[in-house]
Amino acid sequence: MEKLFHPENPVMLFLGRVCDLMLLSVLFTLSCSTIVLSGAAVTALYSITLKMVRGEEGETGKGFFRALFGSFSQSVPGSVLLFLDIALLMLVISSPSGDIPAFLSYAFVFISIAAILLTAWLSWLFPLQARFENSFRRHSRNAAILAVSNLPVTCLLTLTNLLPFLSLLIFPGFLGGLTAFWVIFGFGGAAYVNSFYLRRTFDRSETLS
Repeated sequence: MEKLFHPENPVMLFLGRVCDLMLLSVLFTLSCSTIVLSGAAVTALYSITLKMVRGEEGETGKGFFRALFGSFSQSVPGSVLLFLDIALLMLVISSPSGDIPAFLSYAFVFISIAAILLTAWLSWLFPLQARFENSFRRHSRNAAILAVSNLPVTCLLTLTNLLPFLSLLIFPGFLGGLTAFWVIFGFGGAAYVNSFYLRRTFDRSETLS
């Protein structure tokens, strides 16, 4: 029994990681309840998950809040863009199906493409802000460069980040359950999965400027 509850036991390590990701998800959701903190919340989320995959363990709660307020001023433009992206995605998934005028069909396609491209770009922007010290302008440029030069990773990141909206689109009748899943575990889990892809890329890009 002592071995089972030993801190280094794989089961205990796994459960500890799950608890950390659950805490991150809840803190992230609460922080995003105020739009102005949403960009900083994503940056803080990736700040912790990137450290997790690099083995740089620390106190999850304190680390999150430290990163949240430390990245606030830099993340304000990202918050505006994130709000725009979410608005576009919600417009897409709430659009009525069936017969619609041709010009509305074209607008729907345009908005869908714009939302996906913006999601792809933001999928790199916030992790860059979490990992590197730089101006927003340079982070924006580097995010675009990395998104284009690492298309397979960009597709994986974008798909993962679109899952909350895709799940609502595919299973509209499970709104309550899906919301609970993402709030309790999903956001932290998705960022953690993304951080494995991001780590490999960032380790090759330590000289980003």
